[in-house]
Amino acid sequence: MFAAMCEHHGMKMADLYNISIRDTDKAPVEKLLTDQEKSVFAGHFPFGLHEWLSRPSCYMAIVRKPLDRIISLYYYSIQFREITLKAREEWTSFQALFDNRIVPDFYVDFLPWIQGEQTQTKFLRCLSAELDNGMVRRFSGFGLNAKPCPKEALGEAKRNIERYYSLVGVQEQFQDTMDLVSIMFDVNLTEYHINKGVKKNDTEEKLTLKIRQRINEMNRLDNDLYQWVVNRFNKKLLNPGEPIIVPGGGRTDYGQMKLWHAIGSSPKRTGAMELSPANK
Repeated sequence: MFAAMCEHHGMKMADLYNISIRDTDKAPVEKLLTDQEKSVFAGHFPFGLHEWLSRPSCYMAIVRKPLDRIISLYYYSIQFREITLKAREEWTSFQALFDNRIVPDFYVDFLPWIQGEQTQTKFLRCLSAELDNGMVRRFSGFGLNAKPCPKEALGEAKRNIERYYSLVGVQEQFQDTMDLVSIMFDVNLTEYHINKGVKKNDTEEKLTLKIRQRINEMNRLDNDLYQWVVNRFNKKLLNPGEPIIVPGGGRTDYGQMKLWHAIGSSPKRTGAMELSPANK
């Protein structure tokens, strides 16, 4: 979706995926959010970003089946096993890892798994909010923090979607999602397959049935939200409606913004923006 939107917005896209919690200087995010040339703000941030904008905006998001989302995160993480094994001797402390800007932020959450035996069970034992109803956390505004996701956050997530989100698409119905975005925002989007995972073969590690069941247990709120979103989305296909305009809040206390861990810079994202026809 990021690449598709780049066709129309190019360098007017604001890439928040690499805004790091390790940045003590809040200038990068402040610069992006106050740049009047930026027209789309994209990233893994929880609901509430509009409060730091000085102009009206529209929310749009895409959900994924919770089990598949966590499995994808796991396989994304084990891609770096060789790197982590080679670098393990250098990561003598939590602070050493934290200071190494080459390492994406989210690895900080999985430090015990990286430093120890990298088993499926130990991966799920890591104290990462991403493993505990990460979608409900984002939509509710509860955020990705060390506290367990409360049951009340599910209702808040649904209320926020109803009130503030112009569209919540579904990855498993991606073409329909693209079509709805095109209709609602009057654009003609081309489908791209960026950062698509490699299909696992029989020789690669599989997640056991027990681990899959555990993932579902840990993400019961996300499973409820996902089914609710899918039902709502299918109704919206029949009646798209108009975008919901959310007034800006004009807040300037950027240090209190609940951004999620950076996933690292990406030549593909940067290239999509720079090569966009919108820049010509």
